[in-house]
Amino acid sequence: MVRRRGNRNHKRSRQRWLANERLQATFDQLDNRYNDSFDRRRRRYPGSDDPVPKQLSVKRDRDIFRECVRRDYAYLRSQRFAVTAEFSDRVLPQSVLGRAQNGHGWFADSVGQPLIFADATFDRICSILEELEPQLGHLQIRAWRNHQIERLLNHLERCFGQPLIALEDESGPLFGVDFFRGLEVETEPFIKGLVLAGQMDDPDCRRRSLALMPFAFNGYELELGYGGQEVVAADRLEKLGLGDTGARAFSPAERQSLIDIGVIFTEAKTYAYPEFDQAYFRRASCEGVCDDLALLYIGRRYGFAALLGAFLSDAVDTYDKFLVQCRPGGMDGYLVNKLFSLSWQRAGVTPVTEDETSSLINFAAKRNQPGTRLSSSHRRLVQYESGSDLPTLLQHWNFLEGKPLPKICFGFSREPAERFYRTAFLRFEAAKLPVPSPTFN
Repeated sequence: MVRRRGNRNHKRSRQRWLANERLQATFDQLDNRYNDSFDRRRRRYPGSDDPVPKQLSVKRDRDIFRECVRRDYAYLRSQRFAVTAEFSDRVLPQSVLGRAQNGHGWFADSVGQPLIFADATFDRICSILEELEPQLGHLQIRAWRNHQIERLLNHLERCFGQPLIALEDESGPLFGVDFFRGLEVETEPFIKGLVLAGQMDDPDCRRRSLALMPFAFNGYELELGYGGQEVVAADRLEKLGLGDTGARAFSPAERQSLIDIGVIFTEAKTYAYPEFDQAYFRRASCEGVCDDLALLYIGRRYGFAALLGAFLSDAVDTYDKFLVQCRPGGMDGYLVNKLFSLSWQRAGVTPVTEDETSSLINFAAKRNQPGTRLSSSHRRLVQYESGSDLPTLLQHWNFLEGKPLPKICFGFSREPAERFYRTAFLRFEAAKLPVPSPTFN
């Protein structure tokens, strides 16, 4: 009896604590001071460091799903980004999807228990947001994303071979990045950064990297996961009931079987949604590459222009996930092939070598030493983290420049800047690419 009463008291205490936290988060949002405060607070609450998630269904629990989506989108939208609202509004539904599938952010009940909607999809997220803003319908966003990638492709074709390339066209800054306005950079390193970042996720490049550079900086065998985007017949894939195709590794024989029965399509042509869509299939189980370390490596070796090229390649990879027209290997792979072709036709050389790509992958692998679990999404790279007057991408460049850095945190895992930049510094030392030791304000 006493124990049960204590449990009830503890539960009431926890409910009051969560209610206060949600109230404070709402005040933060109204004051435009959100900056991930609720995400950080919700990870821990009295009596539990790791609350057990509850599995819900979009179809069965539609009202709960709708409320969580609306709150989470409003929460993300209130943060500060280095892109225009037109662009952030069409990137954030992708973030909401990941949070719905993992029970993060506002996908929690009144006592902080995570709510996981495993059957959440991009289109189902957009169907909720479309009720608030018609331009956020899934077809509109998918078509808009295709257009932004086409803008970049057309711009690269026009400017290829010129000594300098502007990071804007007649429609404005590429991918809406505000600090691209009026900015010109050297074309050759910019293209190199684009290609390197586009190749580092390619499964063939990762296998080749492991063959050429099989060891981590500490001398132990390096472990590296990889996979790739596949064009799929969406209805057939759903009927197979494979679930999350990124959760376990598919062997070459299994992948070939899916090709043979018309689930995966590999012919080099354009496929149209909704008959066709894309899905990520894992081919080797392990952690992959830290995008932040990859950007730092490219910036250190090839300069600021290359860093910005790599960043735009990451943007393409993000936008590529949900399109009305897609291609096998993803649009980032198509972009890389296009740049290889242009470089060979016009200059008789390739923009990067196999060794350059392998060195990048080896350096940035999460399981290299010192290890890291951070890998900022495109949304996080253009976000102003709490306590920072620059987006994360430019903070990374300041690290390479040896400038004093703020004591902020990165990514969903809230990796402290002190720890992350120390990891980067030690890796650069191991790679014999010295950088200034990080200092903090």
